[in-house]
Amino acid sequence: MHSWFYSLLLVLYIFSLLLYFIDMLQSNRKANKIAFWLLSIVWGLQTVYFAAKAAQQQTLLFLSQSDTLFFYAWLIITFSLLTNWFLKMDLILFSANIFGFVIMALSLFRAGREFSPELAHQLHSEWVFIHIALAFLSYAAFTISFILSSVYLVQHALLKRKKIKHFYRWPSLMQLDKAAFWVNMVGVPLLFMSLVLGVIWAYHTLEIPIWLDAKVLFSVLVIVLYNLYLYQRLVRGWAGKQLAELNVICFLVLLANYLVSTLFTQFHI
Repeated sequence: MHSWFYSLLLVLYIFSLLLYFIDMLQSNRKANKIAFWLLSIVWGLQTVYFAAKAAQQQTLLFLSQSDTLFFYAWLIITFSLLTNWFLKMDLILFSANIFGFVIMALSLFRAGREFSPELAHQLHSEWVFIHIALAFLSYAAFTISFILSSVYLVQHALLKRKKIKHFYRWPSLMQLDKAAFWVNMVGVPLLFMSLVLGVIWAYHTLEIPIWLDAKVLFSVLVIVLYNLYLYQRLVRGWAGKQLAELNVICFLVLLANYLVSTLFTQFHI
């Protein structure tokens, strides 16, 4: 198999997981349907992989640890698809797919070690590119959300002072609040999957304690804070000015992660 095949599997799984996350939080049936078919494509490609391996002469399946993990991920996806089709248990489905994503990421990374040095280097380079791309996509989403919340706070302050003429063409407070929430809902899983890929790559590639790295710790803190934002919105019923202020705090921590922690990281530089 070529390196693009493994990268394609990973990217399809990432989009599927992102859409399942949106569906879990917002009961979006369209997102659920697209996520289901993307996951089905991943399952089909995995099945093709096993068929190709079995067709090779004198090749035994599960001879390597990567194939064993790959089969484990295939089983998880199989049960996830069956669960989605028959039971519609969104929380169980999403949790299983997070676990399946981690297992498949581990299997794909370890599979690269079985290739020629040139192909392994190409796969690992693509792996790092996906990790960085996901991180910056999440940063972009959080930046847009921060801008929306900042506009919300400014408009809210002007409303209290009855200075209507300053924002007669601005979106309503409700629109700003909802848009900031939706953008964060996209950014959180992207950053989580970027962290998963980065940790797996660093653990197998570097010889340093990655969990003591400043940027890794800050990234975990950022994910925790943005999940707190989602929790306060969905469970505690926060909205408006209070939620916008929390969103601004989350972004300031993200900014510190990008600017400050880079000075103390051991490998991100």
